[in-house]
Amino acid sequence: MPKETFGGDDEGGGGVEERKKLPLSKFGLSPDANIRDVFWKIMASYAATKKPGVDLSTLENDRIALIRVAVSVLSSPHSGYYGMSPRFMVNYTLMMMLDAGWEDTFVEFLEEASESRSDLGRNVMLCLRKLASGQEGYAQKIRGYFAGMIRDRQTQAIALGYMAQIENPELAKALKKELIILARGDIGKNQLNAIKTISLLKNDDEVKKSLIILLSHWDREARLAAAEILRTMASDAEVKAAAKRKIPSESDGEIKKILETIAK
Repeated sequence: MPKETFGGDDEGGGGVEERKKLPLSKFGLSPDANIRDVFWKIMASYAATKKPGVDLSTLENDRIALIRVAVSVLSSPHSGYYGMSPRFMVNYTLMMMLDAGWEDTFVEFLEEASESRSDLGRNVMLCLRKLASGQEGYAQKIRGYFAGMIRDRQTQAIALGYMAQIENPELAKALKKELIILARGDIGKNQLNAIKTISLLKNDDEVKKSLIILLSHWDREARLAAAEILRTMASDAEVKAAAKRKIPSESDGEIKKILETIAK
């Protein structure tokens, strides 16, 4: 997993401490043969009442096994869903973790989904998009969990990847400071995902300033991403002036054409 971070360590020196992964789908199920029955009971209760139907605090020690069941079923194209669509199952699994406050399994579930070759990753993204823009209780927890992920160099890439797809302005606003730092100082996919996410806040003065600064970035893809966003803000006098200043020094033909369009 990528080890990108905001910059140098504050205290100097030292290696990156590896995050201990929870053993989700990598191992067999819990010795408790009824854990699948518990999982399906919870899924059925959410489907009927939007509530877990059990005291989730009593399942704290079984949370890994429960999520392991979800990953196992959802990752297999031949799994039986007991009449429930995969997307609903993903939604209820996320609700279960959020209701229970199982932040560690939430992070691991997102990671497993992002690495899956099935439709699990896309379904997780779509359900997160819905939950993050729906009931405030869930939205607030999602913002909190993503804050922890984006500030951890071990999980930044996962968080940024989902945030760029979720396209939730409130989530972007909650993490604006971190996103601006990554948009201006990271590289590769992390940087491009951060740029895409802060574009949701393009009318914010700090974000606009950052996008203008990115027009002078050394990486062509970062400049192009910033220019494409700024093209949608061509009526802004500050943006127009910045494009005019940058045209003479821009060496890439595609980016120069965008700047000329903005400057008209």
